[in-house]
Amino acid sequence: MTRGNDVWGKAQGLPADYWTRPAVSRIDNYLLGRSDNYVPDRELASKLLHAAPWLPQMVRINGAHRPRTVHTLARDLSISQFIDLGCGLPPRWMGKAKGYDPGAPVYDAARLIHKAPRVVYVDNDPVVGGFARTMLDEHPTTATVDGDIREIDTLLDHPEITGLDRSRRIAVLLHDLLPWMTDAQAHRVMAALREWLPPGSAISLTHATTEWAPSAMQELVDHYAEDGILYRPRSVDEITALLSPWNLLSPGIVPTGQWRGPGAQGEAHWEHSHAYAAVISNGAQESTSPTSTN
Repeated sequence: MTRGNDVWGKAQGLPADYWTRPAVSRIDNYLLGRSDNYVPDRELASKLLHAAPWLPQMVRINGAHRPRTVHTLARDLSISQFIDLGCGLPPRWMGKAKGYDPGAPVYDAARLIHKAPRVVYVDNDPVVGGFARTMLDEHPTTATVDGDIREIDTLLDHPEITGLDRSRRIAVLLHDLLPWMTDAQAHRVMAALREWLPPGSAISLTHATTEWAPSAMQELVDHYAEDGILYRPRSVDEITALLSPWNLLSPGIVPTGQWRGPGAQGEAHWEHSHAYAAVISNGAQESTSPTSTN
């Protein structure tokens, strides 16, 4: 931590320990080889990496999944309104010529299909919000909200979200977000979104699972807990319960790297995401088989 950070943090009303405790968004940033992280983040990350050396690949696969999903929802369901819940520290967009590259912001991925998509970026970390306002909220149809998904009813009443056109479809991204909540909180979020979203809308979810590396996942849970961070990977049955009663879009609940991507059954271990991905819709979609695993 630098004195400049301390002064800025006080001006922003951040907790006194903000720079001295790890944050999930900054840990992911470090795992991706980026620089927006601090000593506490790196210290916890080193413990996590010792337990699960594949963590950078897991984070990378999850990041690449966001623009791929957005592009699919924009193209196949004609959705042009998106809420990115838990948007995290934004990546660097490399330009439209490269398409929806891994880590592309939601707006840029959706703009490949729609001229002016509407996007609301949401995060409960005020520093993430500051980055998002600087790097993501650059267009008349984008907005950034400082909000906590665990207070879902308050969040859905925010003017930037109520300003979306609920006579048209809306997609909500819940990527690597529910594992950081209790069961009660996760089910409450899903129920509130189902009640609020208009017909034909969709929810895209990625969720860490215990199913391929249970011992390593338990070590991650324990390391996070030592720093006061709840981490709750779930089984495919628990994830399926969160997604009901909406319809699953093809290909169902599959490893994140295989959701309509280049991955294939039985592919090399490095492709494995240690997480599931799924998209559900409350439109007239044909349901699919619930799981497809290695």
